Amino acid sequence: MPDNNPLLGEAPLPRFDAILPEHVEPALRETLALNRIRLAEIAALAEPSFATVVVPLEEMRHRLGCVWSPVAHLNGVLSSDALRAAYNRCLPLLSEYYTDLAQSELLYQAYLRIREREGAVLDAEQRAVLERALRDFRLAGVALDPARKARFKTLMVE
Repeated sequence: MPDNNPLLGEAPLPRFDAILPEHVEPALRETLALNRIRLAEIAALAEPSFATVVVPLEEMRHRLGCVWSPVAHLNGVLSSDALRAAYNRCLPLLSEYYTDLAQSELLYQAYLRIREREGAVLDAEQRAVLERALRDFRLAGVALDPARKARFKTLMVE
């Protein structure tokens, strides 16, 4: 599909002129599916490190941004009924993905282990990334009981 979907290619800049509403949801779904597979691999690491957890997660965030940012931009400046509908169908998918990511106890524990093991040798920017991520996990309800997590997720998707 990357050959047919300008949102999935490796172009250095978005191909705004080639992006159509029918590209949006399939590109987002494919990217989220690949990210979820990679997340499961990362969460299963026995010895998490900044290089094996934080760096790949940031790369995944970037890849998702390369898919979603052009769509959001187009929706803001050149919206149409079809693009707006595709955009709106994708919002719950993004909310669910980001909430699952932010409430992942396995990733939260990995970040805590990284801080414990590598905190003293990381540079200031790396420590700041780590601390902000830990804060975001807490704010997203990572420590909530399962019922409250589910309710939080429902509210985020709404």
